[in-house]
This record gives sequence, C-alpha cells and structure tokens, in this order.
Amino acid sequence: MTAAVLEYEVKDRIAHITLNRPDKLNALNGALCDALRETWLRFEKDKTALVAILSGRGKGFCAGADIAPGSIDPKVPFQIHRSYPGNGFSVFKPIVGAIHGYALGSGYSLAVRGCDLTIAAESAVFGFPESRVGRPQPPIEYLPYMPFKVSLEYFLLSWKGGRLVPAQRAYELGLVNEVVPDDKLHEEALCWAKLLTLVPPSYIRAVKFGHYKAVDNDIRRHEREYVDWQLPQEVSEDRQEGLRAFMEKREPRFTGR
Repeated sequence: MTAAVLEYEVKDRIAHITLNRPDKLNALNGALCDALRETWLRFEKDKTALVAILSGRGKGFCAGADIAPGSIDPKVPFQIHRSYPGNGFSVFKPIVGAIHGYALGSGYSLAVRGCDLTIAAESAVFGFPESRVGRPQPPIEYLPYMPFKVSLEYFLLSWKGGRLVPAQRAYELGLVNEVVPDDKLHEEALCWAKLLTLVPPSYIRAVKFGHYKAVDNDIRRHEREYVDWQLPQEVSEDRQEGLRAFMEKREPRFTGR
C-alpha cells in the first residue's frame, strides 16, 4: 500500500481508511486506486478489524478520477473500478462512509456504491461531471441506486451549480443513510461503526452477500471474471514463456507464475 496517498489504522476493532490527497481533493490517481484495491483485501483479512470507516482528508471526500495526463495507468485494466471494494463478493465486512464536501464521479461511486452505510455531512455534494466531457459511462453505475428519472437527471445534468445533489436531497433519494452537521460527521460514523461491531460477523456476511447478489448484473460479473481469472493469465510469466518457446520452437518451461 502507498501510505502517502491512503491511510489505514485500526482502533477498537474499527479500521479507519482515509483518502490522503487533500491537495487534489482526493482525486483518484493510479497510486490511490492501487492502494485502495490492496487495502480492501487487507481489511477483509485483518482479524483485528470488524468494520471500516472510509473518509477523505481535507476539504472534500473525493473529486472523482484525476484527469491529469498520466494519472491513471492505461496498462492497468479497470484501474478505477478495481479501487472499489468487492462488496458481497470479496469484501463481506461492513463499510461505513463518512462523506463531506465533493463526492463526484468515481468519488460518488466510492461513497454510495462502495460503502454499505453512508453518513453525509451537511456540506456533502454529489455529482457526475463526466457528462460534461462525454466520458463513457458503463451500465454498472445505473439503477438500483436511484429512481429511474432521477438517475437520468443525475448522469446527464449533475455537473454544475443547482443540478449537483446536496446532502439532504441525497438522503431523500436513499443515497445516504443520514445527514449530520460537519462537526458531527466522524462522531456519527464512529457510532454506526461501533453498533456494527455488536452484530455477528457471519450474519453481516450473509446480509451483504444477499443484498449485493440481488443487484448484481452481467456487466459486473464479466468485469470481475476478467480481472480475477483472465487478466492474471494474460500478465503471467508462464504466458510470456509460452510465447517465447513458440517463437524459439522449443518446449516451454512453465513455473506456475
């Protein structure tokens, strides 16, 4: 994990996971995406942690993908998507989001899709600026997180001013679980996390599996299957050895790596 861009600390069985690029409004670059992917797996295996709280340092939670040239590695398939926790499939422990300021684009996805329970500060604002620049939007982002008409409005128009979704509106739409004053955000998120530590982990696992299974779709499944099964083979040493052996007209020497 790259400690400079992401912080991980466990206190009283609660893992505090903090996005730490405040000068960039915690925009997701390659390093932060990779750190998040590693951290979700670390959290799931961490026997000292039962619950996680995800938050962002600085003025906002996450402004979305970092669009600066070279920020995202084009050689890493689905680098941003792989920064989201595999809720109900590889991550079964509960995640509480403590969201303040901007939660835009991929930041919205982390806050809403990535967290099982989301607490929003009054300053929280949700939006999708990708529509302004015509960035392709995969179907995995759509319903069931919003009513049909609202989803269309959000993904087409929530990029400026009054079309951004404030915290209270997000609560009314069911995107967040509670709205609190900014100075009470982490206190409230901690309260929810502590309550979750009192619920049997096996019960939480079953509930998460059932809920995320119910909203799964073909696009998500195909992406997971590619990342989990095909991609490792494509980048494996054995594949490179097989290609070299074919070109050199010899028997390959596979190592299982």
